[in-house]
Amino acid sequence: MITLAIFSDVHANLEALISVVDYINDASPDIIIYLGDTVGYGPDPKECIKIIEDIAQIHVVGNHDYAIFTNNFAHFNPLPKISLSWTKKQLTEYEIQLLGSHPFFSIFPLFITEGNAMFVHGSPRRPLRDYVSPNLPSWSYNMFFEITREFTEIDFLFLGHTHKTLHIVNEQKHLLNPGSVGQPRDKDPLASFMIFKINEKSKEFEYEHVRLEYDVDTTCKKMEELNFHPFLINRLRRGI
Repeated sequence: MITLAIFSDVHANLEALISVVDYINDASPDIIIYLGDTVGYGPDPKECIKIIEDIAQIHVVGNHDYAIFTNNFAHFNPLPKISLSWTKKQLTEYEIQLLGSHPFFSIFPLFITEGNAMFVHGSPRRPLRDYVSPNLPSWSYNMFFEITREFTEIDFLFLGHTHKTLHIVNEQKHLLNPGSVGQPRDKDPLASFMIFKINEKSKEFEYEHVRLEYDVDTTCKKMEELNFHPFLINRLRRGI
């Protein structure tokens, strides 16, 4: 069996990230995979960049990360724009370059037989823009896997971006989302990530969407002291 720790969407929430990293370190996975969006919304972008750069062996870029790297906030609503502008001012040029240094997607050979896993923030069609949810028509999931065949046969597609956990089976292929570490939006404020185990020969697998408490009050207090918008603060306590 190979064990993967997969996490996403930290959004500069240091307290949530520390809680998750402590759990992952205790689990001793074979590979640690990050699906993007280290920054945006939260108060500790510098610290979160350093931790994630240190621990993730596979790392794809998120839309907030790429916006900082390109200095292009055009596709964001007003509150995220304000957050991104503040975030960029906190970072060195080296840290900004780190955010943009990761690929849009990564393919990893999980199996001895045919089949691979793809890791991407949004979707294979639009890595930084698509939101893959459970209520899409089945043809859209087929389209995602058709796109991946340009590269190789993909059996498991791991996505972030929606901040909600997901597992969809489509013609014996799997789309999975670990949820969000620092900005859950499924009405559960607990930090969310995934431990995924698979047999490289048989492709039999099991996984757990892990939910962890963290010191949300400390995170919110930091945001209050920095005069962040109340909506960004209150949503952390409500998971919205």
